[in-house]
Amino acid sequence: GKTAAETVGMLRQAFNDDALRKSQVYEWFSHFKSGNMSTEDMPRPERPSTGRNDKNIAKIKRAIDEDHRKTIDQLSEETNISWSTVQRILTEGLHMRRVSAKFVRHLLGDDQRENRVNVCRDLKSEVQNDPEFLKRIVTGDESCNNMVIVPHPPYSPDLAPSDFFLFPRMKRSLKGKRFRDVDEVKENTLKALNSIQPQEFQHCFEQWQKRWDKCINAHGQYFEGD
Repeated sequence: GKTAAETVGMLRQAFNDDALRKSQVYEWFSHFKSGNMSTEDMPRPERPSTGRNDKNIAKIKRAIDEDHRKTIDQLSEETNISWSTVQRILTEGLHMRRVSAKFVRHLLGDDQRENRVNVCRDLKSEVQNDPEFLKRIVTGDESCNNMVIVPHPPYSPDLAPSDFFLFPRMKRSLKGKRFRDVDEVKENTLKALNSIQPQEFQHCFEQWQKRWDKCINAHGQYFEGD
């Protein structure tokens, strides 16, 4: 017989956006594998919605507002809206794009672009005037008397070290693992954080400075890659 993965592929080929979601196919496989061959004991899974209407746009907007890091797969699963429709809603309905693993506004306003450029220029000036500026950000100060507060423009994950470096780096260490409780989550998160080597942070801040130049050269627009 066919495996669950093979069945998912066949269904998608036959029904495209109207196919059952992957999780639903695996649920039915588990149901039948247990020996229960009845299709009446389980409610029939609803087909994902394919309409790019106001109701679905509002559902996607609420989900994105809760967490800008959600993937299209997660949004489709959560809202029961087909993958391709979610993608169209994000790009055409909400005018968003993915930047540094976050969905953000596709078009920035004039004031937002100007603010991004000004922040980058200010940071470059700080580094030029104070060679120890970045070192204070990296090491901090236990007494908090020497803490540096760095300005950050809104809607700018491409300019935030936590977004383009730290969170993706920690995600690689934690991905695919299951935890019993919150304490275990905290313990493993701390281990992942402590496993990051000093040279990785150094490279991150070097890339951060390059991103200032890219933002300035792009006149405040989003830019891709390093």
